[in-house]
Amino acid sequence: MELMIYYWIKTLHVSTVIFTIGFFTLRFVWMLSRSRLFNHRWVRLISQTNDSLLLVAGIALAVMSRQYPFVAPWLTAKLAALLLYIVLGMFAFKWAGLRRNRILFGIMALLTAGYIVAVALTRLPRPWEFLLG
Repeated sequence: MELMIYYWIKTLHVSTVIFTIGFFTLRFVWMLSRSRLFNHRWVRLISQTNDSLLLVAGIALAVMSRQYPFVAPWLTAKLAALLLYIVLGMFAFKWAGLRRNRILFGIMALLTAGYIVAVALTRLPRPWEFLLG
């Protein structure tokens, strides 16, 4: 039973990760194209709801697998990169004034998301070592 619950929570976590990256990319495109959709309330609500589910599922997986940040190095790296991703996203969507800075921060946020996925798949804080070694 516990294994089945873990499977469903992991499926939820992976699904919300995919949605988060895809929806961030869509919002980034909307911002770049100056679409009115970018600033709609429902867009922020969907993003916040999904991100909340993502966080709850991630915490549940950590507890169920008994792997915690500051104990498991890969999870520490993933959490640190998540915080960086959030800050970069805030700069891309709110804080960076110039368009070129928003583009730069958006690209850096997407690269950070890629790093997070690579860490999750390899369970290595330096996932490139998996490819090299």
